[in-house]
Amino acid sequence: MSTRSKLKIPDRLARGRQRFDMFRKTHKGYRRLPESLWSAAVKLARTYGVNRTANALRLDYSGLKKRLESTASNTPPEVPPGSGFIELLPSADNEQRVLLGGRVHPLYRRRGLGSLLLEWLENRANLVSGYHRMRRLIIRNEALTADAHSIYVQAGFTPIFAENMMVCSLEQTLPVDRLPEPYRLVNWTEETVPLFYRAYCDAFYDRTASFEPLEKWAGEYEEDDDFLPQLSWLALDGEERPVAFVTAGRMGEMAWISQTGVIPELRGQGVAFGLLVHTLRNFRLHGFQEAGLHVNVNNPAAIRRFYELGFRRRLTRARYEKTVL
Repeated sequence: MSTRSKLKIPDRLARGRQRFDMFRKTHKGYRRLPESLWSAAVKLARTYGVNRTANALRLDYSGLKKRLESTASNTPPEVPPGSGFIELLPSADNEQRVLLGGRVHPLYRRRGLGSLLLEWLENRANLVSGYHRMRRLIIRNEALTADAHSIYVQAGFTPIFAENMMVCSLEQTLPVDRLPEPYRLVNWTEETVPLFYRAYCDAFYDRTASFEPLEKWAGEYEEDDDFLPQLSWLALDGEERPVAFVTAGRMGEMAWISQTGVIPELRGQGVAFGLLVHTLRNFRLHGFQEAGLHVNVNNPAAIRRFYELGFRRRLTRARYEKTVL
């Protein structure tokens, strides 16, 4: 399972994140946010969506969603029914890649506006790109609904991938923290980084055509402000061979499992399960109330394993594409 895609957040979200971070630094130990900050978060969520805003501001997804829904009925009628954007992405000479994005206000949904908005965005994308070369239109949705999927498919877009965001409450009773013999766990340190990388390559060699170099793979973690090396774990066998790993971070107020994997010959043998239980218990010891991760919808074995640990699907993110000649 790999979930390390990170996108540059818009300037408005970045400024909002700075405002929240400043409050947290100057009010350490004070967990309740003032209404002015919640109001700002709701405004950002109307533009960028609940999931993206909650992640950027390090807020609880459910809490922000409830506040947004509670204000929807009071939204004045002059609020725009929807908004959208197009972004030209780096492209080859014979192909232009275009990102499409849009959102219909909750008060105006299921009235056909989503289809009209997508049609308008597609026409604008074709106009801006020019008709002299192939266009690849891309939609990324961080909180996919059945209605949105239907709109995309009816417009001729093909689903390329989809991942479930699964969340586990750390306040529940967790399984016993026990790793099978003769395995032991070590943390992410300067000395163990090469072993983490070896476990990563060995775990995914049957699923990945090529691997980025060690320096780049590790560097992306260590340059990430949300990476938690002290909560990232590596399993070694009796011969000190790395056989499974978990890399951890923070996603808003939630502990986040960025990547986890086990070598193919040990899948289903209890090593990965024991490693994840240890990880969840340590998340709880460090004060986290929830843990989350992304898992591909086409990986039922992994989804079943996470379900056994107490994870439940919260939302689905997906990418759709359409080629226009």
